[in-house]
Amino acid sequence: MVTRRQFLARLGSGVAIVGFAPATGMWVSSAEAAAATPFDRLPRLDGALHFDVDTRMADSVDLGRVAKQLPLAVLKPGSVADIQKMVRFCGQHGIKVSMRGQGHSTQGQGLTSGLLIESRSLATIHSVGPQGADVDCGVLWREIVRAGLPQGLTVPLTTTYVGLSVGGTLSMGGFGARNDTGVQVDTVSKLQVVTGTGELVECSATRNRELFEAALAGMGQCGLIVRATVRTVKAHQHARIYQFYYTDNTQFFADLRLLVDRGELDGVYNLFTLTNGKIPYQLNAMTFYDDGATPDDAHLLRGISQPLSKATVVNCTYQQWAERYDPIIQRWRDTDDWDNLIKPWQDVIMPDSTVERYVGEVMPTMTPEDFGATGVGFVFRIRRSDLTRPFFRVPAPDGSDWVYLFDILTSSAKPGPDPAFARRMLDRNRRLFDRARQLGGVRYPIGSLEFDRQDWQRHYGPLWPELVRRKRRYDPHNILTPGPGIF
Repeated sequence: MVTRRQFLARLGSGVAIVGFAPATGMWVSSAEAAAATPFDRLPRLDGALHFDVDTRMADSVDLGRVAKQLPLAVLKPGSVADIQKMVRFCGQHGIKVSMRGQGHSTQGQGLTSGLLIESRSLATIHSVGPQGADVDCGVLWREIVRAGLPQGLTVPLTTTYVGLSVGGTLSMGGFGARNDTGVQVDTVSKLQVVTGTGELVECSATRNRELFEAALAGMGQCGLIVRATVRTVKAHQHARIYQFYYTDNTQFFADLRLLVDRGELDGVYNLFTLTNGKIPYQLNAMTFYDDGATPDDAHLLRGISQPLSKATVVNCTYQQWAERYDPIIQRWRDTDDWDNLIKPWQDVIMPDSTVERYVGEVMPTMTPEDFGATGVGFVFRIRRSDLTRPFFRVPAPDGSDWVYLFDILTSSAKPGPDPAFARRMLDRNRRLFDRARQLGGVRYPIGSLEFDRQDWQRHYGPLWPELVRRKRRYDPHNILTPGPGIF
C-alpha cells in the first residue's frame, strides 16, 4: 500500500504518470499500471502534464502571496485541444481546474488543488488588422501593442501594466487609463471558450451570447477563455502627459471631473503613493498626437485650479506611454524582490455620488504599513454607459454616468512570509470594503478580500440566479475556477 506521502515523494523524483485512479483519488505511475486497481489513462497531449514538486510549487501562489494552493498537476498545453481533453478528464473525476495567466490576482482567485493550466504556452498572435487583434489567451497586452504599431494600430484600452495576459484580464474586467472606453471586456468582439464539459465554443454578442457574456468578467466560472478578438483603433505617434500634485481631496476631484467631463483629453486618472511621509494625489492627464499636431497645453488644461506652470510635462512615443509602468515593475523586481512581496490589494468601484467622500475618509487613515516597499494607489473614472458586460459589476445607478475604481495596491516592506501582516491587511480590507458598500460601492475582485457565499450573492444582486443557471449549463460538474469561492 503506497501512502499519499510516499506517492507525493515519488512525484518529485520524476515518476512517469499514466492515469488517475478514481477509487483512491491519486495518480497512477507506469510502474503501478499493471496492478489490479482500476484507473483511467490520461489522454494523449500535444503539450505536457507536469507532476514534479518544483513546477507545482511555482503555481501554488499568485502575486498576492496571501493564499496558497498546491495543484495536483500543471498542464502546459501545446494546443487548445489539450485543454479540452484535460477539462473533460477532470470533469469525469471531480478534479477542479483553473487557468493561470500571469498570476496577478492577489488572494488565490486563479489557484486550485486540482489541475492548474498555464496559459502562457498558448501565445500566438493570429492576426492584427483593422478588423481587430485575434490572439491566444496567453498573449500579453504588451505584445499586441508592439504587433499593431507597425500598422498604425493599437487596442482601445491597455492595462496600466501591459505585462498581463489577455485571458487573465478579460476574465476579470481590465481597467485602464482611458475614461471613455469602458473596460477591456467592452472591447472584445469574439471569443473561443472551453466550457466545463470540455466543449470548444465560439461566441460573440450575436452567437452563443450567454456564454460570451458569462466569460467576459465572469472569473472563469462558466468557461476558460482560450482565444479572443479585440477591436483595434488608430495608434497615434506620440503622447504627452501632464502631472499635477494635490493635497486637498475636494480640489483634486473638482479638477479631475472638469478635465474628464470636457472630453478633450485621452485619459485622466490619479496615482498616489507615500512620499516624504505624505500622500499627494498625482493627477495624470494625457493626450495623444501625431507629427505636426502639437497639443495646445493651455487650451487642454484651462479652468483647473492649478496654473500650467505647476505641471510636470512628459513627452514620449505611444509605445513608451503604453509601457510606462513596465520599467517601474522591473526595477521593483530587481531591487525589492517584488514578486515575493506580500500584496494584499484592496479594490472597490464607487458611485460618483459618494466616491469623493469615501476617498476623503480613507486617505487620512493610510500609514507607511499600507504602502510598504512598493505600494501605490489609483483612482480611475469611467462612463457607466460604456460598460456592456452584465457580469462586470458596478454600483447601482445614482443619477450619474460615472463610476470610479479606487485601488490601494499595498505591499509588504520586505519579501517572505508574514502571516501577521497579511492578517492585518485582510482585516483592513474588510473594514474598508464594508464602508465602501455602505456608500454604494462594489468589489473589483482582483484584490484580497475574504468573501463568503452571502457576499457573492449580494455582489451579483439580481443577476445571481442567472449566474447560477449559466454555471449549471456550462459547468455542470462544478469544476472550473474554485479559487474565488463563488460556488
